[in-house]
Parts: sequence; structure tokens; C-alpha cells
Amino acid sequence: MRRNFGIIPWICGAATIVLGTLVLFTLLERDNSIDILVGTYGENISIYSFDTESQEFLPEGKAEAENASYALSDGDGNIYAVSEVGVSSGAYSFSFDNMTAEKRQTGDDPCFVLLHKGLMMTADYTGGSVSVFPIKEDKSIGDISHQLSFVGSGPVESRQEGSHIHQLRLLPGSQEWILASDLGADMIRLLHLSDENELTYVDDILCPAGSGPRHMEFSKDGRMLYCIAELSGNVLAYSISYDASEKDIPFFTLVQTIQADEVNAGGSADIHLHPDGVHLYTSHRLDNDGISIFEIQPDGTLEKTGYARTARHPRNFMITPDGEFLMVACRDDRVIQVFKIGKDGSLTLTPSALTFDTDLPSSITLM
Repeated sequence: MRRNFGIIPWICGAATIVLGTLVLFTLLERDNSIDILVGTYGENISIYSFDTESQEFLPEGKAEAENASYALSDGDGNIYAVSEVGVSSGAYSFSFDNMTAEKRQTGDDPCFVLLHKGLMMTADYTGGSVSVFPIKEDKSIGDISHQLSFVGSGPVESRQEGSHIHQLRLLPGSQEWILASDLGADMIRLLHLSDENELTYVDDILCPAGSGPRHMEFSKDGRMLYCIAELSGNVLAYSISYDASEKDIPFFTLVQTIQADEVNAGGSADIHLHPDGVHLYTSHRLDNDGISIFEIQPDGTLEKTGYARTARHPRNFMITPDGEFLMVACRDDRVIQVFKIGKDGSLTLTPSALTFDTDLPSSITLM
């Protein structure tokens, strides 16, 4: 089955402004292939198909978008992305059907997108805020509805002079609880989304001083939170519990801190759980670049089982739904590498690679 798509970006302010060149393209749905979405530091967002048998990438289309460092699909043909350009930052929306698009103003340097309950939320790194946008019936985003701003700092003066929100994650099994990692304040912010879609700040989950919490993942049963700390290079493992007397507010207890970055480079980046629910992976940059491999123990704690070297600056990565491959966006070498995942969780680099001429790949997600 063929689907025809068009992509266009949008820019700050109330007016709708078309940016760059609209690219029309066709996605061909095939057996044994998956479609991936690549965000970049550069000028484009791109879509590729990956054939799991031949392990080849096929370009499917792209659109001009400035520093769209993170892009996400809603699974229904609509793409939402950030534009990480300082005070001129914004949020993009792209539709395969609607031939117009816009870019709405966010906090400074948004770097992550969460889609939930008809809302697009951005984690604004430099702005230290969470911006919330309604998604309209045509799947484009409206003007910002509200914004939560945070204040805080940490002991690493060069990186923790202020609050830096880096990721947003919905608590498993919940429609109302959202976690926001604050790298600058050594905290994970607990947020509540009401039935009326009002987002409020509730509490803080404390992280070790100077750790710099960046990205988060959950155990398959939803009872554990794993956070990769960018600055310390550790994985922070928290147990999750609930107290009915406290209106089912979740409580988080730090039960383990385990080293993931063995050279203390201060550049740990991403974290993902394998579909088997047993193996956990983290990426590390700046020195000895690579992927750490962990095995989750019956009590939810982690045991490190391996390390696989990558190209330079492995920022974001994804695991294919069948659990067979791990794809990692290595920004500074302008390449997406593909690793075969063994039954024991080990990683073996394959010859397959997706290279870029000028754009720096920074995120890779499933279409």
C-alpha cells in the first residue's frame, strides 16, 4: 500500500509561515521493513525505510527544518519536532495530508517531545521549562497554552548554572503523571496532568549532586525507573510505589547507582529497554564513545554485562520493535550505525550504515 505525504515546517509568532521547500514523497509499506524518522542538527528532517532482511536503508523523503534535533511521529502519519535555535526556538508540526505547517514559539532550546491526550509538550533545555501546545483537529499544533518554568542549579558550574529540562516521560499505566528530568538542578520533576489538560508541578525526585539526570526508561512491569545521568555517567535506579492515602501519588526510592560510563567523560546521553524486558542500554559520548549493556536482575537492580564501541558522539538510539537491531545516531561522524542484538543482549556492529553529507543526525525514532 502506498501513502502520499507532504512535509512543511513552521516558525515562531502567530502567523503561519512556510519554511524552505516542501518535499512530496511516497512511503511504500513492505513486509520486513520499518520506517524511521531522523532528526538532525542541520537543515532537514528525513524519513528512511530499513529492510530487516537486507539491512539496507532506503530514503523516503525529507523536509527543511532548522536544527530539528528531536522528531517524533504519532504513529498515524503526523510528525512533531523541535527547533533548537536559542531564543528563536520553536515546535514544528508536519502532516502527510495538510499541505501547510507552522512553527510555534517554545522556551529556549527545546530538545524533546512528548505527545499525550491531544497535547504536544516540549522539554526546553536552556529555558528550563515545559511548554504545552494543543493539537488541533487537523493535527497541527495551536499556540502555546501554558508553560511551567523551573529554577535550580547544581555543583557543576559549567553545566548546572540553571534548570535544564531534558526529557519528558509518561509514567507507565498512568494518564496523569509525567516525569521531567532536570539536568541542571539534579532533580526529576513530578508533574500532574488534570482531566482538563492542566499541567502542574507536584514534587521533586532527588538525584545525586552533580549527576545531571538526562533521559529515563522504565522496567517492563513499570515498577522501576532507570535514569541515565549525563554528568556522572551513572544509571540511577528507583523503585516506584504508590500510597492510596496520598491520592495515588507515586513515590520514588533510589535503590542503586551503577557506573555506565567507565571513563567519566561527562557525556552520557540516552537509555532504552529491550523488548525482552531484560536488557537495558545506555549511550556515552565525548570519550570512549559507545553503548553500555545491562541485565535487569529479578529485584530490578542492574548488572553491567558489556560495552560496544560506536562512531563519535552517539547521542540518541532506538531498538527495532522485533528486538533484532539497535540503531544509533552518531552525530559527529554523521552516521547512523546498526548493531545486531544477540540473545544475550550483546551488540555486534553490522556493515549497514546510513551516512549524511552535511546534517548531523541527533535523533532516531520509529515512524
